[in-house]
Amino acid sequence: MAQIPRNKEVTQAIRSLVRQIRLATKETNQLAAKHLARGDYNRAQSLIAVAQTISAFGNEVSQLNERWREVRSACKKPKKAKDNQTPLWEFYRPILQALASLRGEATRKEIEGKLERTLTSSLKEGDFVTNTRGVPRWKRMVGQAKKHMIAEDFITGEGSTKWQITSKGEQAAKSGVKVK
Repeated sequence: MAQIPRNKEVTQAIRSLVRQIRLATKETNQLAAKHLARGDYNRAQSLIAVAQTISAFGNEVSQLNERWREVRSACKKPKKAKDNQTPLWEFYRPILQALASLRGEATRKEIEGKLERTLTSSLKEGDFVTNTRGVPRWKRMVGQAKKHMIAEDFITGEGSTKWQITSKGEQAAKSGVKVK
């Protein structure tokens, strides 16, 4: 769906109008109370009528605000559902298996090439969404997994273009247990 131009400005304007109407109603009521306290009943009565008119207008603006919310929600982009994306930790084992099959050492590009042939059939719909540079999410996740896998001692290669699998990583690649 398309974004509404000046959406924020319209929303702010309506909110500001609602606040100003509340203030106008409050101040008119206070003025009517002063006239009532002085015994000027005719003036107080006319101010009460004005306050009622302002209040009725406020209700119309509240309805307008509700209608604006409906318009905005109808035009919002659907939010990404996290359940249609593979979590980062689920990339660990396939990466480790790819590294093991590449003799324990490879560059990120080599790992991605191996994963592209083996992993893409098991990826979820959201994993294929690309960023502004055209890079699919699953490839970005491979890059993000590196630092976490180094911290878990599954691989080495911090500050290097080569990723190397450790003995702990080899065990995780072979085991049927999901790596977290």
